[in-house]
Amino acid sequence: MKVVKKRTHEPGSIDLLRREMDQFFDDLVPFSWTREKGGRALSAWSPNADMTEDEKEYMIRMDIPGMKKDDINVNFQDGRITISGERKEEEKEEKKDFVRQERYYGSFYRSFTLPENVKEDEIEARFKNGVLELVIPKAEVVKPKSIKVN
Repeated sequence: MKVVKKRTHEPGSIDLLRREMDQFFDDLVPFSWTREKGGRALSAWSPNADMTEDEKEYMIRMDIPGMKKDDINVNFQDGRITISGERKEEEKEEKKDFVRQERYYGSFYRSFTLPENVKEDEIEARFKNGVLELVIPKAEVVKPKSIKVN
């Protein structure tokens, strides 16, 4: 019987290419999908997120199964909303060897740069059934005032 040892997730060429593509597209859209923190590489896992927009608000939905709401931090500063937390590994029975392990544990960090027209005092965060939902209301765009030249 062949014993398969537990392997840690190390970024491969596909992961590196994805990071480069993420950085490229960050410059093309009005908001950023940055997955890095201060130049540090990705953590072992990074929750997936969807960002939608309608006429009244932006919405971010992030899948974070297996976590409690108290283990998730959401901050807004200087036009960036950051979501971080840590998923702790479950107790394992030491007699068993992993054949395959796809669930990731450890810290994560996601950051999104938002457009300037948001009501930062009215941002709401809800967490239910492993999904974090952030509702970010849009502020009215101030139109430039025309001044008559005499």
